[in-house]
Amino acid sequence: MGLPSGTVPGGVYETLPSRLYTDPATFDAEQEVVFARSWQLVGHQSQVPNPGDHFLARVSGEAVVVVRGDDGTIRAFYNVCAHRGHELVTERRDDGLDVGTCRRFTCPYHAWSYRTDGSLAGAPNAAAFPGFDAATVNLAPVRVEVFHGLLLVNLAADAVPFHLVAGSASEQIARYAPGLADAHHVARTERRAAANWKVVAENFNECYHCAVVHKTLTTGVVDPDRYTTRVEPWGIVHRSPARPDDVKSYGYVADADAGTDWFLTWWFWPLFAVQVYPGGIVNTYRWRPVDVGTTEVEVDWWLPHPEPTEVEAEIIHQHRTTTFAEDGPIVDSVQRGLASRGFDRGPIVVDDRCSSRSEHPILGVRYHYLAAMGGAVSP
Repeated sequence: MGLPSGTVPGGVYETLPSRLYTDPATFDAEQEVVFARSWQLVGHQSQVPNPGDHFLARVSGEAVVVVRGDDGTIRAFYNVCAHRGHELVTERRDDGLDVGTCRRFTCPYHAWSYRTDGSLAGAPNAAAFPGFDAATVNLAPVRVEVFHGLLLVNLAADAVPFHLVAGSASEQIARYAPGLADAHHVARTERRAAANWKVVAENFNECYHCAVVHKTLTTGVVDPDRYTTRVEPWGIVHRSPARPDDVKSYGYVADADAGTDWFLTWWFWPLFAVQVYPGGIVNTYRWRPVDVGTTEVEVDWWLPHPEPTEVEAEIIHQHRTTTFAEDGPIVDSVQRGLASRGFDRGPIVVDDRCSSRSEHPILGVRYHYLAAMGGAVSP
């Protein structure tokens, strides 16, 4: 195959075996080999504007505290006290939206406290402990990067920096979502899918089903005849010109000079995407695998102002009630089918143009998956 950059010859290929979507042991391996070594979206820098502002995020089964330090630097730490392992922040949800603020993190077990840079600030009766050296006690750090304002974390200390992973996608996002770094969080749409994360990823990236399932999208937002998806070393990029004014499904202004006349998606392997709707309206997708058959799907909208305009509110509602809602029962049904004795592998159909009516993006997901898993699975 001609992956990971570009297209593949037209033809009939084969899916991964169904056991890779239904086997709990496979999911456990993915936690270690894929999720714990991948850059994952947890939020946006606007959520922690001041020193001490922080939130919890769950990444690869781990709770991570993201905090802006007293020096203005955004850091991340495992949510574990370095003394006896008690959870440090206990009063926040782990969805990335429950933001708190504090001068110090104080463990509720023995009241050891930590500065926002992770260093130990104090421990009761510490002066009475011979040999105790506070300088050797620190919260365990997690790597964090700011990418066009988005906050990404990676549990692997030796991971390649994300700005190197993203390559040309970074320049494209700067062109078509120039205000993302300064954006405000305006809305979230979420669902707990009864499906394996790979089912959700494949469905998100292939548009062979779009004309059947997503009629509003394909008649009023994108042009199916000019919609393209191309596999890249970092993931998959989607592009489509906006629909003309006489058929568009919401009241955006498509300005070619400003680059707002496109529908664009950058899916970053394996669990998040940046998406720009015509009119330059930006959202992010985040997938949080819970277990082998459950994935939390979150769509967050990042806009120039704290309150959406009428047009922005229109597309947020349209997306929530059409494309997003329509995908839910599809992926749940596929997961049930994959668990059936009547299915193991199926054909992946690819046309010569790698058009929107082709399933080559599934080969892209497959390529990235097998490259990441190495010898941990056999296709």
